[in-house]
Amino acid sequence: MILEARIAHSLGGFTLDVNLASRGPVLGVFGASGSGKSTLLHVIAGLIRPREADISIRTRTVCRKPGGTWAAPESRKLALVTQDPLLFPHLGVRGNLCYAPGARGEFESDTGQRARAVLRLDPMLNRRVANLSGGEKQRVALGRALLSRPELLLLDEPTSALDAQLARDVLSLLLRVKNELGVPMIFVTHRAPEIMALADDCAVLEAGKVVAQGPPVQVLARPRALGVANLVGVDNLLRLKLVRHDEPGGISILDLGGPQLAVPLCEAAQGEHVALGLYADEILLCLTAPPGLSARNAIAAVVAAVDEIGREMLVTLKAGQSVLKARITRAAAAELALEPGKPLVAVIKTSACHLLGA
Repeated sequence: MILEARIAHSLGGFTLDVNLASRGPVLGVFGASGSGKSTLLHVIAGLIRPREADISIRTRTVCRKPGGTWAAPESRKLALVTQDPLLFPHLGVRGNLCYAPGARGEFESDTGQRARAVLRLDPMLNRRVANLSGGEKQRVALGRALLSRPELLLLDEPTSALDAQLARDVLSLLLRVKNELGVPMIFVTHRAPEIMALADDCAVLEAGKVVAQGPPVQVLARPRALGVANLVGVDNLLRLKLVRHDEPGGISILDLGGPQLAVPLCEAAQGEHVALGLYADEILLCLTAPPGLSARNAIAAVVAAVDEIGREMLVTLKAGQSVLKARITRAAAAELALEPGKPLVAVIKTSACHLLGA
């Protein structure tokens, strides 16, 4: 286990009441603003003293209250990275990296050199932090955290203050930290694609309680049931095996468990699994495959369920071994006479398929 935590704590009018355990290696914590994500992280880090708690990090007890163990934050062997990199402005990049206790010796070690290489820090070592971009500052903050040799890395919305491209760059670096350095993490975010790409386990917080936990592809595929549909924004979250690449055509082919799905060309190797996000309103439903179609995907499917969601209809489709959800108007559902068991063709543009990571 990377974390076992039972926490009961009130702060103002907010109550955190959590019972959570995860093997990781990356636990994603997902939820709306005000759901308790940062409070949970701060209790684990020791920055908040909870009223009642029993917290173990990699089997080592760091808090048992009331009346038991209390490990100070600096002795918990954790490193916290927030959306604000919190770099020291009077120090350069090298000084910030070497600031943590023991970091100066770790800087030149094999582990330290690997961390610097993964985060591409060496070209910046002699620069002042005032001259760094937002993404570069976040890389330095991650490097400083890793050079402290943490048993667990706590990441509190590390990409939320960055634009879309910089956020993708930082997420790519975190994937390398996970895969190449093997550092376990708790990753807090309100962005479902980041959870899908990075996390092995996902806990959804709502009003201070864990309302769901499990593999991200399963947990986040049920956003409406969790009351977080407005946060997820992606109704289809799939993990599919890569069949082959068509480089001249600019596409990759994924396996839906029978039918195949063309997506934008990706870098995954044949046989690897790729995480994919697809908006439900990007799927067009037809009774037969239309001729002369520019969309690369016209997939045979069968209606599994038709549900009314507000003023729209959510159609659950079975395509091979995969399940897809399409969102259409009531008028369209009536015109197509949709009912369970009815065969359809799902038309999906390649550009509507959003790759979230291998």
